[in-house]
Amino acid sequence: MAPSALLAGSPLSVAELSAALLDGDLARISRTAYASSALPPSVLLRASAAREFVPDGYAATRTTAAWIHGALAREPDPHHAHVLEGVPLKRHWRHGLVAHTWRIPLVDVTRIATTSVTTLERTYYDVARASIEDPTSSDAAEALEGFLGLREHHDDFLAWLSQGRRLKFTKQVAALLTMS
Repeated sequence: MAPSALLAGSPLSVAELSAALLDGDLARISRTAYASSALPPSVLLRASAAREFVPDGYAATRTTAAWIHGALAREPDPHHAHVLEGVPLKRHWRHGLVAHTWRIPLVDVTRIATTSVTTLERTYYDVARASIEDPTSSDAAEALEGFLGLREHHDDFLAWLSQGRRLKFTKQVAALLTMS
């Protein structure tokens, strides 16, 4: 069985989770999720922790996806999610979530621990674009720095950017890879 985050109330109560946390048996993965302290933080754990924030029919995007992929060290606040292509639009109002109504193409989405998340390449593009559009965003800047440190994926990022998609800032986003 793949490692999974424990959310408050399933299967343990908040009091039981708090006690296990104090005993050192559990470690906090996100604001509302915990996992065994023996498990190292991983993509699977962060994706299962994000399941609580990402509504059905949406995918984790931007800094939330960067956190899941490990490019952002701390959990973002707020989380970001986009509605999936082909899914009827439903508005979601949740504390700590920005639910974007612009549809994300299914080709740019993967499933990790039953949570829909943008691919590593799409997430790099989204974070780099956000840091270009808003240079004051500390989460986007930190996530971009994390992605630029993944040198083994730079060719994959460049290949994704050169696919002729009609997206803004692709040249500037590609240039960031060659400058690093």
